[in-house]
Amino acid sequence: MSALERKVNEKQFVTDLLDAVFDVKLEENDIEKLYRLGQYSEDKTRPLLVGFKNNDLKQLVMSNLRKLKERQIDRFRGVSISHDLHPQERDEIKRMIQKAKDEHVGEGSDEAENFRFRVVGQGQRKKVLLIRKHARSSSV
Repeated sequence: MSALERKVNEKQFVTDLLDAVFDVKLEENDIEKLYRLGQYSEDKTRPLLVGFKNNDLKQLVMSNLRKLKERQIDRFRGVSISHDLHPQERDEIKRMIQKAKDEHVGEGSDEAENFRFRVVGQGQRKKVLLIRKHARSSSV
């Protein structure tokens, strides 16, 4: 398959994903950029970077990611979606989470393993949320 054919297939895949999972009908110009990251190899799946012309469209998708699991469409099984972050942003988030974990344990609170630490917000308004993990019930 040629690079042009792959690109057409990838755009159709994204269009179908957004329609079937998120109920979003894309217009022709809604996708500003679409390309695979990394070196091409037939036996390797590479991340697909999708840039939308309108940030509201991205926010709509990102705020409804639960639909990706809820809909359970075979064609999109194994697909995950995440923000594309600059390496400095990833490092900052890791530092924020580690600091929150250290402070949590230092206060004598429950073990950090019982919680998920998630960074929310943008720019200067980023903060770490502490989310208790659900205890798994076991039936006897």
